[in-house]
Amino acid sequence: MSHQTGIHSSDELRTFFGKCKDGQIRVFKVGIQNEQMTLQDFKEPRGSWEEDYDYFVRKLIEDRQPCYLFYRLDSQTDTGYDWVFISWSPDDSPVREKMLYASTKATLKKEFGGSYIKYELFAATKEDASLQGYHKYLRAEKGPAPLTSAEEELQTIKRIESGTDFGIDTKHQTLQGVAFPISDDAVSALFDLKEGLVNYVQLSIDLDKEEINLEIRDQTTLQHLPKKVPVNHARYHLFVFPHSHEGEFLQSIVFIYSMQL
Repeated sequence: MSHQTGIHSSDELRTFFGKCKDGQIRVFKVGIQNEQMTLQDFKEPRGSWEEDYDYFVRKLIEDRQPCYLFYRLDSQTDTGYDWVFISWSPDDSPVREKMLYASTKATLKKEFGGSYIKYELFAATKEDASLQGYHKYLRAEKGPAPLTSAEEELQTIKRIESGTDFGIDTKHQTLQGVAFPISDDAVSALFDLKEGLVNYVQLSIDLDKEEINLEIRDQTTLQHLPKKVPVNHARYHLFVFPHSHEGEFLQSIVFIYSMQL
C-alpha cells in the first residue's frame, strides 16, 4: 500500500492562520522546511492592496525557490477579507521542489480555509507574479468556465512536468482526462524513475478519495515484470525498457495499463 508524505502546517503557522484574517496583515509567505509548511515572513499594509502589491510581492519571492503567498485584498464578504493565493514556482527551480510544492498546495489551501481564497494565481516568472500579471489573470478568468480544484491541480503538475523533459507522453495522454491529484510519494517515485534511481513504478487510482497513489517503486527486469502485475486490480505501470535501435542503445519509458481479470 502507498503512504503519503503527510506534509502539514506547523503549529506556529496554524496559530497565525487564526490571527491573520483581521485586516492587520497584507501578505504572508509560506515555505516547506523539514517536512512541514512554515511561516517565513509577513508584511502589514502600507496603502491600498494595489499600491502594496508589487512592493511586497517582489520582496518576498526568490529566484529558484518556490513558495506560497497569501495576499489580502481590501474587499470583504460575510466570512471576512478576500485573499489571493499565489503559488510561486520559478521555471529554473529544482524539479523536486516544484513537484513538492505543487502536490502540497491543496493541503495548505484547506488548512488556511478555502472560503477565504477569492482568486488563485500560479506564477512561474516575475512578470506572472506582478500586479500586471495578476490583472492579466483576472481578464483570463472572465473567459471559459473555471476549472475545478482537482482539474487545476492536475493542470499545474502537467505544466511543471512539460518543462522538465519528463518524456512520458503516453502517460500524459492517458491521464489527461483523469482530473485526480497525485499523492506526494507517487510524484517522488516518478522523478526517481526519470533520474534512473528505479526502473519501475506502479500506480493505482483510489476512486473513493479520487487520488492517484503509488503501489510499487522498484528495480526489476523485463523477465520479472509480469510478476509485478496484480490479477485482481487495475494498475498503471511505467517501466524503463532498455533496447537498441539502429545501433544506438536506448532506455525508453514504456507506459502499460493492466486490467483485472
